[in-house]
Amino acid sequence: MVSKLELLRDLYDYNEYASNALLDVAAFVELDDVGNKHATSLRDVVANMAHIVAAQINWLERWKTGFNTYSTAALAGAMGTVGKARMAADRSHADLRAYIGTLAEADLDRDLAYKDSHGSDFAYPLWQLLTHVANHGTYHRGEVAAALTAIGHSPGELDFLYWLEGR
Repeated sequence: MVSKLELLRDLYDYNEYASNALLDVAAFVELDDVGNKHATSLRDVVANMAHIVAAQINWLERWKTGFNTYSTAALAGAMGTVGKARMAADRSHADLRAYIGTLAEADLDRDLAYKDSHGSDFAYPLWQLLTHVANHGTYHRGEVAAALTAIGHSPGELDFLYWLEGR
């Protein structure tokens, strides 16, 4: 039987793989294409990828300190190109791997109290917060994949099972 921790480690490995796959495709797409709004909830492909990364950065800071210093919008706004989003993603994924590497199974069920970007107090079990962030990335990556496909640059299969088969 797989433990929660093993499942979460796999989920974050997949999270990194899927984000990198989209950033790889976006790096070879014309700037005008990734800068145009195509089926994304945010401004464009780059903004959506930057949002994913910024959210990861903020959540990791909340898990470590109980609050985040900058808003997700401010962090994402600083990543205005695919290259900047890639550099931030690489750092974020390494930081997430390191953090998850420090966790024990018992850590996952403890409530983690934090303040959101508006200063509101919340507390959830850590495993739920970790799952939330990975799921949040999946949602926005789906938008990015649809947008890239709409402009003729499909990233291919990004499903979890395809990742499992290929690793």
